[in-house]
Amino acid sequence: MHVTLIEPSKFVTATNHLSVVAMPPLGLAYLAGSLLDRGHQVTIVDAIGEDIERLTIFNHEKSIFLRGLPLDDIISRIPPDTGLIGISCMFSYQWLTVRTLIDAIKRRYPATPLIVGGEHPTGLPHEVLRTSQVDYAVMGEGEETVVALADAVASGRNLDEVEGIAFRGRDGDIVVNPRRQRIAAIDDIPLPAWRLINLEAYIAHNQPHGAARGRFIPMLATRGCPFQCTFCTSPQMWTTRWTPRKPGLVVDEMEQYIRDYGIVDFQFEDLTAIVRRDWILEFCEEIERRGLTITFQLPSGTRSEAVDGEVARALKRAGCHEFAFAPESGDEAVLKSIKKKVKLSRMFESAKQTMEAGINLGCFFIIGFPEDTWRSVFNTYRAIARCAWMGFSSVNVNAYSPQPNTESFTALRQQGKIPSFDDDYYLSLFTFQGLTPKTSYNPIFGAKLLTALVLNGFAVFYIVSFLRHPGKLVRVGIDLFSTNSATKTGRAARGMLGQLFRGWTLGSNAHQ
Repeated sequence: MHVTLIEPSKFVTATNHLSVVAMPPLGLAYLAGSLLDRGHQVTIVDAIGEDIERLTIFNHEKSIFLRGLPLDDIISRIPPDTGLIGISCMFSYQWLTVRTLIDAIKRRYPATPLIVGGEHPTGLPHEVLRTSQVDYAVMGEGEETVVALADAVASGRNLDEVEGIAFRGRDGDIVVNPRRQRIAAIDDIPLPAWRLINLEAYIAHNQPHGAARGRFIPMLATRGCPFQCTFCTSPQMWTTRWTPRKPGLVVDEMEQYIRDYGIVDFQFEDLTAIVRRDWILEFCEEIERRGLTITFQLPSGTRSEAVDGEVARALKRAGCHEFAFAPESGDEAVLKSIKKKVKLSRMFESAKQTMEAGINLGCFFIIGFPEDTWRSVFNTYRAIARCAWMGFSSVNVNAYSPQPNTESFTALRQQGKIPSFDDDYYLSLFTFQGLTPKTSYNPIFGAKLLTALVLNGFAVFYIVSFLRHPGKLVRVGIDLFSTNSATKTGRAARGMLGQLFRGWTLGSNAHQ
């Protein structure tokens, strides 16, 4: 069967530091690899990579643009002989545009089965099927499920036998099949089919997730996370099982990308890469043994428990130059409430040893949890200031956001605080990041106050950081005018300023 996989255009705005990131679609590349391995023909329509510099106005008032191909151009790239169309919807805010894309595709190809996968359909399969013309929602890890679904559609087999999907039954009722078990033999998963994606467009654009250190590519060394944070979608999307690949196979993949694409910097997008001390040491030793001259980083963050002086030095020798810890809050009571099993004293000790080894370290915080109080926010500011004083290179301060199908989201729904899934709710899942006005779910802090508290968190960090370490301000200034960036902060600042300039320049003349 000929399967077409679509990576849709995405929101971007100058005030959202994460939105200016442009990374090759790792998840879609993995799905394509699995489908090809089972004998299916695959086309990828990567709306971003195929027109990465194009911006279309989505919301003029909020200065939100869509990066990538317009709707009609996406549809025009779907081969007429496609027997199954799949669309990625990893984050729930994307549903605002993905549902429009679904309906437009159905008008052009009404008889072609259409599937959507990612964290959004995993969390809200009923809502996805209720509010769009999509035929199937794939829940959870997708490689085995998409292959099973493609095989079933091709053979006309009963869909009740396909684990991990939701669909409409013959009577119109929504059927949600049992979830598929996580893939146990992850070393057997076919490698991403990067040959179907324009990697050069992303490399030239040079706005990766982490610092920009040259020709880059995203990778996974592990899957899942063993923790159960109440605000995180991982327990529902991936369950709480953490599974590492064999270190040698990970380094084999790195060497393949060095040969095939000239990659020099590897951005590991693992949920929690460092869990087992023995695994990370073996991985670093394998890189050193092969004499690879590369850099790598963990821009999504990782745990601190397994990082001590020996691990940090091994990481640095192997080429690691940046990662982040995610304490989320500086208040012990909030940490307990959100099930964030982190000891701040231990984290700061790990941070000290990491920076002594010469690795840039970032920190992630969230303000506005339903459990937050004035006292807890003050304690979080203290933790942010301590990070800056110690020499952390970057900070990410977000407002709390109730992502679908998380434990805290379910509690808010039961309390009637998220009455419906309207467009304002979905858009709030985008604007919770960065510097834009927030939606508050805290009984003490209103929307304007929460926005101010988040902005103040950034101010606390960078004022303390630049006063304590004035060289960091010079480094960020250099990064603004350099092709690459030494740190994630410099890369983000360059991307946001570039987007601000483009927004001013384009205005009403942006491609429509």
